[in-house]
Amino acid sequence: MKYSLHKQSKERSPVSVEQVQQEPPLWKSPLIWLCASSSALLIGVPLLMDGLTHRVNSALFMDVSRSNQPYQTSLEALCRQYVEHLVEGDIRILGKFADRVQILNNQEFQERDRLSIQNQCKQITMQPSGIGRIPGTSLVDALSRLETEIGHQQNQGNTRPVAAVVVIQAAELVNHQQQDFTVIKSKIEAIIHKGGAVAIIGPDIDLQNQLSHELSSVKNTQICTYSDSQACLDWLFQIARK
Repeated sequence: MKYSLHKQSKERSPVSVEQVQQEPPLWKSPLIWLCASSSALLIGVPLLMDGLTHRVNSALFMDVSRSNQPYQTSLEALCRQYVEHLVEGDIRILGKFADRVQILNNQEFQERDRLSIQNQCKQITMQPSGIGRIPGTSLVDALSRLETEIGHQQNQGNTRPVAAVVVIQAAELVNHQQQDFTVIKSKIEAIIHKGGAVAIIGPDIDLQNQLSHELSSVKNTQICTYSDSQACLDWLFQIARK
């Protein structure tokens, strides 16, 4: 019995060794190479795309006057859409305006802050202290301050294209002064001259008609309603990131 087992063991040993020798090393396995290639693509492609994405000086200027308060749901959605278009390294300028303008942010966007910034969109229509004391909404003042803030970034060396969003419902009189659309046009032209594009979102039909007429010859400008804000922002950032 012992001899039989020993003999069988000897007979099996050469076969077992031969099988081991015939198995290819792990690094030669097609499955291993397939997994490695897939992992490299999953990691490498996003990094490559991120590296090819042009950073921009972005801005969101929000009309928080009384006439725009009924559109809070649309404004919150628009704010979130804007944040979704940002990538790390963009400049994010946030301003609110009515009778006057206040800047709440002008700094580089960090990916780690995306969720908290999106949560802040819930208070996007809240008026900062000092705004809204006088009835009216000054589009001229908003554009003037926007131009100043973009110039501030460019003076610091951030000479990137501009992706500017100005949200306004109506340009009501401030201190009985009407909006000068010649000045409005020149302000928008000056901002676009720095590179990039401007989207004006949400104007009522009268303001929309006036802006469309005055800005018909100005390139890289869109006048949009709240209902098509997503497509408008897609266009804006596509132009700016070219």
